[in-house]
Amino acid sequence: MLFEATQIAWYNGRLVEREQAAPSIASHSLHLGIGVFDGMMAYWNRDRYYVHQIDAHLERFRIGSQKMDLGFPWSCHQLKLGIEELLSQLPPADYYIRPIVYRSCPQINVTGSDRMAVDVAIFGVIAPRDLDTPLSCHISPYERVSSLAIPVTWKICGSYVNSYLARRAAEKAGFNDGIMLDQKGRITEASAANLFLLNQETIVTPALTPEIFPGITRFTLLDIAKSLGIEVVERDVYPEELENFEGAFLASTLMELKPLERIDWYKYNSSSHPLYRFLLKEFREITHQ
Repeated sequence: MLFEATQIAWYNGRLVEREQAAPSIASHSLHLGIGVFDGMMAYWNRDRYYVHQIDAHLERFRIGSQKMDLGFPWSCHQLKLGIEELLSQLPPADYYIRPIVYRSCPQINVTGSDRMAVDVAIFGVIAPRDLDTPLSCHISPYERVSSLAIPVTWKICGSYVNSYLARRAAEKAGFNDGIMLDQKGRITEASAANLFLLNQETIVTPALTPEIFPGITRFTLLDIAKSLGIEVVERDVYPEELENFEGAFLASTLMELKPLERIDWYKYNSSSHPLYRFLLKEFREITHQ
């Protein structure tokens, strides 16, 4: 699925035509993948926007940027106002909002980057919501990148080559997405979504390790489940266990919740599983407020 960016963007404190925020072709952020991004959904609910977990997304964006030595002067509150200003200039729709920090200047050197200016841009793409089509996955031939090589939790632009390769390999093999394993053979997540497994009245999801991204949608679903007394088990999960589950689904900001009909040769009727239907209903009540 392709998403076209909005024609305007918030860039270093003001709204501009999108391409005015573009990095130089000689930018080291472009050549080396040195940038940090985040993504959040802005849902148009009849007469206003609801931006899901905007404060959590912006705080994660700020922290990741600082860890990559891409600190910027705008506060999370200022970025929030920038998103509101951007949305006010766009036609009403459901948008995936993408803030990104990078260096646009024409310098490609690896060292001395602290002397380069840091840029922040925010744009959006129209994104579908509430889609129920089941997906298929396979165990990816690409291993999850080690956090000892590139920290997974910082949302570094260059690290998503790992996700790109996993998704492309899945599509070429006739699947929608790939489930990646870590260096110990444990299931981590899909290319850009957390994995949940269903067994009767219990939800099982891989326990967070440095190789698993701690998704905000993941936390939202765990909070829903735990507040309503649904048993949640966070533990190591291995591929050979997949036949023991009744259902499975992926969860992420852009994907929301997507039922899985298959992981390799293991087939599921996830769309009809009572736990999945319940979580989906509760999640949509939040996003439609």
